[in-house]
Amino acid sequence: MGHQRRDPTVVKSCSWQLKWLRMDTVTPAWVGSVFLFIHSDETDLSAMYQEPQLRLKIYKALKLTLADAAGSSAGFEILKIYGSGFGLELKFTEEKKCRNFLHNYRNDKLQQALAYHFGNQCIPSITCRTVLKAGTVTLDDILDNPEGCLRHIKENEPNHLRDDEVSRLEEDIRRMVLEYSSNCQSTETQCSVNSKTPTVVSTLSPISPLLSSPSSIEANGSLLCSTDRFEFQGVLFVDRVLTSEDHYTFAKTVGRKWKEVGRLLKKTCRGLRDPAIDNIAFEYEREGLYEQAYQLLLKFMQCEGKKATMSRLVKVLEESELVGVAEQLLDTSSN
Repeated sequence: MGHQRRDPTVVKSCSWQLKWLRMDTVTPAWVGSVFLFIHSDETDLSAMYQEPQLRLKIYKALKLTLADAAGSSAGFEILKIYGSGFGLELKFTEEKKCRNFLHNYRNDKLQQALAYHFGNQCIPSITCRTVLKAGTVTLDDILDNPEGCLRHIKENEPNHLRDDEVSRLEEDIRRMVLEYSSNCQSTETQCSVNSKTPTVVSTLSPISPLLSSPSSIEANGSLLCSTDRFEFQGVLFVDRVLTSEDHYTFAKTVGRKWKEVGRLLKKTCRGLRDPAIDNIAFEYEREGLYEQAYQLLLKFMQCEGKKATMSRLVKVLEESELVGVAEQLLDTSSN
């Protein structure tokens, strides 16, 4: 009985699919995990997390804090949140992001960012104490030895996937961002023509401790300079350094026009000159528009420092006919 001949196109298609699957499931070269426990004497975080109306807000505050500490929202993920003795298990897939995290943790920047983002999510103000562990090793005891901390974190490689509850929270956030971006894009033209009159900003919102430097803040921790103002839609606003909340708002609302905004920003920002924008588009293509926009503004803020101001961003948003996005950013400031 003769052998049935295989269709070469089918064989080629199958081999390509297998190759694609193997590429998609390649384990990162650097993987490690830590346990971050958060305690508060005045608030029961475990009880708060059990309340459905607060759970997503707490998770969002944690995500923003970790993104500030690591330098971006890529290179790490939350695997599990522990309600008892409130804490979380964090997986790192990039050594650089882990180093950033350790540096900011050691200098209390992570704790400051946590209090900041909790406040922004309308969660009662709390003073946090944190404990960082890798397996049975308490890293707080050896923070002066970053290489030793990294070694323990890498040795503590996770052996399980993300918890189902965390996956649901991630999906809720993703759905919110997609709905928000869709609504913004569908009403973009209407926003440009029928824009509401923004509230005049007389003071500035708190600046995220990880995205500001002491030289950019006055003694009261808010104003850049009382005479630094800019006009938008016929109203004067006090200028200020962009914050992590602005960063998040921009990333979730700018949508497909993030590259156009980037090309306008690069006229006055050397860090965004060619091929920086194309590199961001290529490196974060799989993560989607939110991450690409996030990385664009992150690079702008890192390169420009205290010169990364709201007035510069609003100006290019107006030039890109993204008045609706500018209004969202200015509403964030006034709130």
